[in-house]
Amino acid sequence: MARRPRIDFPGAFHHVYARGIEKRDIVADPGDRKELRHRILKNLERFHAGCLAWAFLPNHFHLLFHSESGNLAGFMRCLMSGYSIYFNRKYERSGHLFQNRYKSSVIDTERYLLELIRYIHLNPVRSGIVQSVETLSRFPWTGHHEIITSGRLPWEKYPFIQEFFSSGYLPGMEIYLAFLEEGLCGRRREFSFEEKAGGMKGGRTLIENSSIGGMDGPHPIFLDVVGKVSAKFKVPPDRILDGRRDRLTSCARREILRECVRDQGMAQSSVCRWLGITEAGGSYLLKAANHADEKMLSVTAD
Repeated sequence: MARRPRIDFPGAFHHVYARGIEKRDIVADPGDRKELRHRILKNLERFHAGCLAWAFLPNHFHLLFHSESGNLAGFMRCLMSGYSIYFNRKYERSGHLFQNRYKSSVIDTERYLLELIRYIHLNPVRSGIVQSVETLSRFPWTGHHEIITSGRLPWEKYPFIQEFFSSGYLPGMEIYLAFLEEGLCGRRREFSFEEKAGGMKGGRTLIENSSIGGMDGPHPIFLDVVGKVSAKFKVPPDRILDGRRDRLTSCARREILRECVRDQGMAQSSVCRWLGITEAGGSYLLKAANHADEKMLSVTAD
């Protein structure tokens, strides 16, 4: 059976995972980790891409990759082949270093992206290599270590991430560290920290959103679309409009953006404001919606 082509498009975010063949180690000493990191940085620059989070473990690595050009395949081909040649020469071995193809998944919601930042940076803790978030700060092979060392959050180019870790009450670094700690607390309820942070940031309620723009112009049409999408996805309107970022709610917002901005011609800035999301987040949802439509059309044509 032929392999399915990878989903990629300009502006896409990807969670990328690669593991050693037969689960063997892909790094044997700090020098190997430095070489892998060097090659990642070199290829990020070459392909004009970004890495929002990363972690190296003995037999695998995780990356949170973003590119405006949609060139994940080229980036990973250069990274994995170059590092494999280095590793085989150093240890006088031959054959494949990595198991099959790397795995990647497109991140289609802001909430999923934020959760992956936490998941990737906590990977050494969950694997038992380090014991806590405090000791993780001294483990040099994650993006978390770089954050702690620099004393700043590195996502200036991504407003919706910066917004999540912003508050008038707490420094962004404290919010980020609390977000990581909660990932280890074992609660069954997902994303509970986001609800606390959203409360600190004064997320808009349904009443506040409904009053934006009055009752003239496009806003009544927007509310009608919200009602239809709410029924379709079985998501309450207040959940769509209060700034939450869970997967189902983000899918509903994507549908609303598609109809209001693309089909109805409304201003994207207004629709994003009414939805309680950033324009950057809205742009990403629209890109994902357009890509999904193109994929459906290609399947239909076949």
